[in-house]
Parts: sequence; structure tokens; C-alpha cells
Amino acid sequence: MTFEESDSHHTGKVIGSPHPVATQMRTMIHPCVDPPLCDSCTRLELSFFDPLCPGCREILMNPSTTIPEIYAIMRQWTPQTQQSLALLVDEILKRGANINDRDGLTDMTLLHYASKSGAAGIGDPESAMRIVSMLIDAGADVNIRCRWTNMTALHYAAYFDVVPVLKILLKATKALDIDNTCSEFEHGTALHIAASNLAHEACKILLQNGANPSLKDDLGRMPVDCVPDASSLEEDSNMLQLVAKVKKTLSEALPPSQKQLPPNYDFVQSKVTLQVLGLALGDKILVGGVKNGILRYCGPTEFAPGLWAGVELDESSGKNNGSVGGVSYFICPSNCGIFAPISKITKLGAVQRSQTPPVTKRLSRDFASIDLSRVSAKVNTGLFKHASVDTEMIEVNDRVVVAGQRKGTVQFIGETHFAPGIWYGIELDRPVGKNDGSVGDVRYFSCKAKHGVFAPLTRIQKLGDRTFSSSESLDTISWGAVSEKLDRRFAATMSTPHRTPSKSLKQHNLSLSRTPGQSPAQILEPGATVLCNNELGVIRYIGPTEFGEGTWLGVELRKPKGKNDGSVQGKRYFTCPPNCGLLVKPSRVTVRGINGAKILAEQNAALISTQMVGRTSRSSENLHWSRSSSREGSLVNGTDSKEKL
Repeated sequence: MTFEESDSHHTGKVIGSPHPVATQMRTMIHPCVDPPLCDSCTRLELSFFDPLCPGCREILMNPSTTIPEIYAIMRQWTPQTQQSLALLVDEILKRGANINDRDGLTDMTLLHYASKSGAAGIGDPESAMRIVSMLIDAGADVNIRCRWTNMTALHYAAYFDVVPVLKILLKATKALDIDNTCSEFEHGTALHIAASNLAHEACKILLQNGANPSLKDDLGRMPVDCVPDASSLEEDSNMLQLVAKVKKTLSEALPPSQKQLPPNYDFVQSKVTLQVLGLALGDKILVGGVKNGILRYCGPTEFAPGLWAGVELDESSGKNNGSVGGVSYFICPSNCGIFAPISKITKLGAVQRSQTPPVTKRLSRDFASIDLSRVSAKVNTGLFKHASVDTEMIEVNDRVVVAGQRKGTVQFIGETHFAPGIWYGIELDRPVGKNDGSVGDVRYFSCKAKHGVFAPLTRIQKLGDRTFSSSESLDTISWGAVSEKLDRRFAATMSTPHRTPSKSLKQHNLSLSRTPGQSPAQILEPGATVLCNNELGVIRYIGPTEFGEGTWLGVELRKPKGKNDGSVQGKRYFTCPPNCGLLVKPSRVTVRGINGAKILAEQNAALISTQMVGRTSRSSENLHWSRSSSREGSLVNGTDSKEKL
């Protein structure tokens, strides 16, 4: 052996072997190869290496079998392989591999493989624990991350719920890395990872060793928020019971102030709203211009839609202690808490804007009185207001649309115990509400569970004279309410021959560029973020393709889990990194939970309706302009005696 060779090797012991072997000093990444297969397994057309097969075992023990080939065997996710991992690790180290060498395909070390080998139904947790313990004693680095998944051995053990391995790893690091994050899981901790995979025992061990249940990932989620939704599981399944157990364990570990935050709390939206208003939690504020208090909460609530301010009043003239309907938003003494719409609060000491418009002085001169009862204006000045359903009173049993999206029937109008002002209790047609007509043990009306919702007048819209069947879609309802108003206004305009279309009608037409109730963010256009195949991506192309009919979306995924680089069959539609591109139908993507096909249909319908209204408005303007011009000409010539004063 040369000097250079002796310098790059050291003498160590193989796991389970008393004989020293020469081990590489420097770590390396072993090339990717296919696993070997014995002649017997080949004849049987088996697709994997079986360590229990005599022929395969003979190949494994043969010194000519290389380290990359054994790594290839180790990658096989089969019970035979994972339960024989100790033998595979031993054979790799016998051949002089460094304890921290990596597999060229997965970038995983021996410790990574051992940490997940005890997964339930695949491996043996106790055997995995012994392998991990021996690897750590032999110098395995517990902090090494896989460069593909960015996961450490602790993350793998948490994901696969291998509790004995978790205990060994936490003991080795003294639990100092217990809250280290992983970018593959939106920078969530090991507790986030365990929760997302329903690893209940792993969650309990992590919490017992000091894992923080309040930490949030890049999506603003605590570990309890990462638990899969139970609504997609069968009622009698074991998974449903496991979901309940994991949620209970994580919820009980939260501090009291965070145990019952509303599930739809949006930290970013609330923070931006407060910045716009020049407010911050803890500021002294004025509620409704009357009551003083401290701002304790800003965000959505379970009892009503929209953003709400939770205020701790200086005096006990409130209605709660920061909790409404069993949900705790903040904590304060009894009867010192109150909730108000965000528009009703102002910072204490801020200048209040007057609600009364300033009085404009007008010059006046005395003239002889003239009878104008028979005179009609040739031009509509816009001061005349048409009757509209906008100003109609909303009463009990009226049909309404809530927040432009949900239709229902008004069942209650009046004051409530949960917030000041007049509230409308609405029984929705579908179970997309928040209660059954009662809030905080106070019943205002009765309806089925999840069919009740409360909203202020500003959040509801009367449907008019038309009734809707339960089979109609939400976009039809939202558009129908507006189109009815448009038809009435247009009919009123056409029935008066001397009036031209008012400016308000033109402005109303422009407002129809999108369907009411659809958020500006819920639109399919290049640059929009969508969810496709459970992966986040960005739309890069919308239009036809040569390989299929209709409209297609070109999506660039954040991760290389696609099928192309933006080109299909030699035709380029957009450009992105390899395997990050997908061309899919709109129905295969969602935007904030709304199917892309529905959003695209709404966009097209709104565009067509806007164009039709615009053409009708222009033709109407031309018609009235020609009539007005002809009548003005006849007046100048003195031929129309009825219009002369």
C-alpha cells in the first residue's frame, strides 16, 4: 500500500464483527447501479433481490459484489430486504465503505436507511434500533441531510413512526435538533412530519422530549393543522380513529391560548389588514366611536364571515371573555370581551372622519316662478335614480346570497349576544354554514347543522323576484342576481324615449368583468398559482394544443414531478426545467379549493356577458342620440309646439 493509500484509509470494525477492516477516511457518493439477481430468481421472473434466497445470499456474500450493488439491494422496499438490513450494512462496511457514504440514487446514508427500516408492516423496529445504535457508536453523523429530501435520520424515523429509533436519535443529540425543519415539508419540524403521516406514537415521543407544538411551517400551520382531513375517510375505518387520536394529542399539547384558534385563521391576511389600518395587537382602540378597549384579536371567526376585531374593553360592558361558541380567540375577564367588524374600530386619538358630507354653498337669484311640470329633460343627468332591488328592504323569508357565494333564506333579523349591531340569520340551502341557528348557547332560529350563518347587511344581497332551484350552481345564482338588476335598469332606460343610458349603467357594465363572489385571486391566467396532482405549480400557458381538443393549461411544478419541460411531441408551449412541466385540462387543477374548469367557465361567461351588455349599451346610445338630435332640430325650426315653453 502506498503512502497516499494509507493516508486515505483507517482501520475500523465492521458491525457485529471483531475483525478490523480498512475503511475510507473520506466519504463518497457511490454510483447508481441495478441490484443483482440469482439465476433461480431470474427463471422465476422475480423482480427483486431476496436476501433469504440461497442463490441471492451467495451473491451477497461474494467479495466481488460491489458496494453500489448492495446499496441497490438496500433500496428495495420489501420486508425481506428491510428485515435483513443488518446483514446488508455489515457487507457494505466489510468492503471498506465510510460510515457516512451516500447512495448515488437516493443520496441516503446507512443511518438514513436504518432509521426508516423499522416501518410497521415492512421492517422490525427493534432490529432497526440496534443497527442505528451501532452506526452511531461507529461514528455515523446524525445531522447529515439527504440532499434530495433535505431530511435527517430524525425526520425519516418520525415519518415512518419508528419509535425505538427516535429514542436513540434524540438521546444521541440530547434532543437539540428536535425542532429542526425540513424544506421538503414546507419547513415543518419532525412533529409536523409525524402529524402529516399520522405517526401517533412518534408524535407522543417527540412531545415528551420537548418538541414545540406551536411552531408553524411556511404555510402558517402548526403540527395539529397538518393532520389529514377526516372527511375523506370512511366513517368506520381505523384511520378515522387514528386522525382523532393524533389531533387530540397535539391539541392537548398546545398552550391554553392556542388550543382553540379558529381553523380558518389567516395570519398573513390579518397582519396586512392591521398594517393598512395602522394598528397592531395591543393598541388602545375605540369601538363604534363609543367604547374604549385593547385590540386582542384580528381575523376570521366561526360565527360570521369576514374579518373581525376582538377587543378587551376597559369596562365590563362587553358580551364575552374572548370566546364565542366554544372557540377561544383571546382571553380576558368575563363581560370585557366584544367582537366588532374591522371597519368599526379606530385607533384611540385618531381623527374621526365625518360621516356627513360638507354643505356646498350655492349662489341663488330670484326669478319668476315657472311651471315645469310638463317639461321633460332631453338628457339624463344621472340625478334620477331608478328603482332597484339594491335598496329594497330585506325581511324574514326573503331569498338572499351571502358574500356573493352562498344562497339561503333569511330566518332572523335583530341584535345578537356575540356582536353589536343588527344581524341577519340565514338558513343556507347547502351544509356550508357554521352553525344550526344558535351561537354560544343562544338560539336565534332553527335549522340543520352547518346550514346556519350570521351576516351583517353589507354581506348579503337580495335575489329579487326570481326563485332558484336547489340544483342551480353558485355561479348561476351570483350572476342571476346581478343580471336581474341590469335587466330592470336597462328596461327602465328604454321605456323613457328622451333619456340616454346613464353613466351609472355604463359603470355597472364595467363591474361585470368578473362573476360576483369570485375573488380576484381565483382566476386562471399565466402566473397564477394552482394545485395540480397534489403539487403546487404556476400556470405558464393557456390555450389549444396539437395533441388534444379544447383548452389546456401548461403548468410548471415547483418540484420535478411532471412529465416534460413545456414541450410535447416536438411542439413547445412554454419553457421550464426538465420534468417540471405538465399540460393538463382545467379540471385537473384547483385554485384555493375551486376546480379550474369551473373558474374558467365563469371567466368565459363573464366575458361574453360583458361584451353583450357593452354592444347593447352602445347601440342604445346611438339610438337615443339620433332621436335627441332630430328633436332638437325640430325645436329650433319651431315645428314642435308641444315642447315649446
